[in-house]
Amino acid sequence: MTPIIEIDEANFETEVLKSSQPVLVEFATGWSLPSIMFDGAMDEIATEFIEDLKVARVQLDRSPNLGLWYGIRCLPTILYFSDGEVRIGIFGTANKEAILSQLRPVMNSSTIGGLIPMNDKNAV
Repeated sequence: MTPIIEIDEANFETEVLKSSQPVLVEFATGWSLPSIMFDGAMDEIATEFIEDLKVARVQLDRSPNLGLWYGIRCLPTILYFSDGEVRIGIFGTANKEAILSQLRPVMNSSTIGGLIPMNDKNAV
């Protein structure tokens, strides 16, 4: 089981907006093929960066108001939150490396281990 937190309207504020860690939130649905195909990349990121980055998923079928609040129009959509604010959005499907390459410029390298996976801390 991967360490992806299921987010809904009841726990969004606590788990995302008030989180002491940066949070990567995937907005998806269970019926969207692109969302389903994207799950593997999010699972990998959640596992590799478990100590430094919280990874969460909002199922829009169950929490549609969160999608409306953040203007989600494309599935899947990833929003990166830091200090309770959206810092970047990634829209549509992407592999793990494409996601990380878009996140690197907005992330403080000391905050998330320089984006070096836990299983590869000696990488440059």
